Amino acid sequence: MKILLCCTSIQDEHRSDDNEDSHYPLGLAYLQSYIEHHRPDKDEFRNLYLNNVDYETCYREVKKNLKEMDPDVFGVSIMTHSRVTAYRMIEYAHENYPNAKIVVGGMHVSVMWRQMVKKYPYIVAVRGEGETCFHDLIEAYDNETSLEDVKGIAYHNGEKIVVTAERDLIPDIDILPFPKHELFVKEGKTMANLLTSRGCPYKCNFCVLDHTSRRKVRFRSGENIADEVEMLLEKFPSINAIWIHDDAFMINKDRTIEFCDAIINRGIKTSFVASARFRPISPEVVRKMELAGFCHVLFGLESGADDVIRGMRKGITKQHVRYGMSLFANTTMRATAFLIAGLPGETDETIDETIEFVQEIQNIDYLYYEDIGISMIYPGTEMYTMARATGKINDDYWLTDADVPYYTAEHGGVHTYEKLLEMKERIEEGVALRFMLAPKGFLYQRKVIPSLIKYSLLHRMPESINDIVFSTLAHHPQLLKELIRGAIIGDTKAEITKELAKAFEHTLAEMVMKRANLTSETRRNVFISQCYAQECADDILLKAQKKHLEEIIYKLSDQDDQGDIAYDKNLRLPASLPSVMRTSK
Repeated sequence: MKILLCCTSIQDEHRSDDNEDSHYPLGLAYLQSYIEHHRPDKDEFRNLYLNNVDYETCYREVKKNLKEMDPDVFGVSIMTHSRVTAYRMIEYAHENYPNAKIVVGGMHVSVMWRQMVKKYPYIVAVRGEGETCFHDLIEAYDNETSLEDVKGIAYHNGEKIVVTAERDLIPDIDILPFPKHELFVKEGKTMANLLTSRGCPYKCNFCVLDHTSRRKVRFRSGENIADEVEMLLEKFPSINAIWIHDDAFMINKDRTIEFCDAIINRGIKTSFVASARFRPISPEVVRKMELAGFCHVLFGLESGADDVIRGMRKGITKQHVRYGMSLFANTTMRATAFLIAGLPGETDETIDETIEFVQEIQNIDYLYYEDIGISMIYPGTEMYTMARATGKINDDYWLTDADVPYYTAEHGGVHTYEKLLEMKERIEEGVALRFMLAPKGFLYQRKVIPSLIKYSLLHRMPESINDIVFSTLAHHPQLLKELIRGAIIGDTKAEITKELAKAFEHTLAEMVMKRANLTSETRRNVFISQCYAQECADDILLKAQKKHLEEIIYKLSDQDDQGDIAYDKNLRLPASLPSVMRTSK
C-alpha cells in the first residue's frame, strides 16, 4: 500500500527556528519502522516532518506529496498545537483524494477522538499507542476485512460512531524495531532523539499523558538502548549528542544505573541530554550519569511555591529539589529547571515564594534562565476540567482555529493574560541573568554570583557575561594564573572561585552603574549603600539556607529512594510501589 504520514505545522509562537537540528517525531519513525518490519516489501512510504515550518509551506508540501503519491492511506499525527493545520490537510485530502483512507493519531486525537470522528466521519482515529494498532489497520485495509476487529480505534460506519475494544499497551517495548531515524536525521545533523521508556505514573494537573500511557511505565533494557545508540553513532557520524525524550527518565534508580552501565561498559562516547525528575535521585545515579556522558539534564520544577507544587501532584517536594541540585553541583553536568507562571493556586505571594526558592537553588548550582513559560490549557488535563466547569470554555473550542489558550480568566482561569505576563516578568526579573545588568536586578540577584561564576567556568554563557569575566581576570592576573593551574590539575580551590566572584561583583556593579547612568556621586553612593545593605541581608539568608541544606543532605542521603515504580531488570515490567518507597540504608 502507498502510505503518506505527516505531522503538520504548529502555531507560530511555538515553532522552532532550527528545523534542521531540532527534535523530530519519533512516533512517526516508530510507525514506519514497525510496519516495514512486519510487512516487508509490501508498502511504499513517505514521511513528512512539518511541525516547524510556516502554515503556507506546510500546506504546499502536503499537497505536493499527495499529488505525487496519490496514497492509499494518509496518516496525520496531531498535537493540540498542530490541530488547525491538521484539520485543513484532512479536509483537503478528503475533498481531493476521496479514495484515500485518512487515519489520525497522536495525543490530541487520543483525548478528543469522539469529537473528531463526529466532525470528520470519514476518518479513523487511533486511540493511544500507535504501532500495533496502525499495523492492524493497514492489514485490515489491505485484506479488506472489517475494522470492528481492530482494537483501539474509533470510526463512523455511516450510522453511528463505532468504538472498538481497548488495545493493550505493548508490555515489552524491547520487541519494537528501532525507529527509522534516517527519515529525519540528515547529513550534518548533530542531535539524535531517543526513547528509553514509555509512560509516567503521575497525573500532573497540566499534563495529558495519562490518556496514552494510562499511568503505566514500560522500560527498555540497557543493552537494547545501547544497541540503538551504537547504531546511531555508526550510521550518522555527524551526531555528537543524543536527547532522551522519556516521559519520566530517572523514574527508577536501578534502571537508570543499568542504562548508564551499558553505555559505560561498551565504551560508547557521546553526550546525552535528558528530560528528568528530581526524584528519585542519589549520588550513585548522578555519578553514573556523568560517567556515561550526560552533559545536560532538564528537570520539571514548574513552581517554587509549596501550595502550587502540592496542587500539581508531581510526587516531589522542595527538599527533593534542594537535594538533587546539591548532587549536580558536584559534577560538570548542566541542570535546567523549567518554570511555569500562572498554574492553579498562583498568587502574588506564590510568585514571591518561587523567586526566593529558585534563587536559593541557583546558589546551590546555578540555573540559567532566558525565558519561562505561562500556563496553558490542554484538553484532557485537570486544568481543562477546572476551566470547563466555569462555563467559559467547552469542547467546541478545539474545533476552532484559535491558538491553544492560556489559563486566563477569559478561559476559565483566575487571572487576566496581562496579570500572567506580569507574574512571568516578575519571576524573570528575580532569576533571569539578563536582569542582573540593571540596578534592581543586580541587588535582587547578587547573592547567586558565586554560583554563577562556577557555572561560567564550565558552560557557555552570553557574551556580555563572558566579557565581564574576562575583564575581571584581566585586572586580576593572579586569579587567572590560579584558575589555569586549577584547570590543569583538575582542582580549582573554592577560595579562588570566591575571590573571583567578589572581583566579578565589583566589575559588574561598575558596569550596572554606567549602564543606568548613575554618574553623579550622590546616585552612585546611594546604589553602593544599597549594595552593602543587600550584602548583609544576603549573608544572613545564605547562612540559614546553607544550614538547612546540610540538614536535608544528611536526611535524604541516608535513604534509599528507589522511586514510585519498581524495576525488575529480568522482566522489565515495572509495577507501582506503595506510595513513596523509602527505607534506611
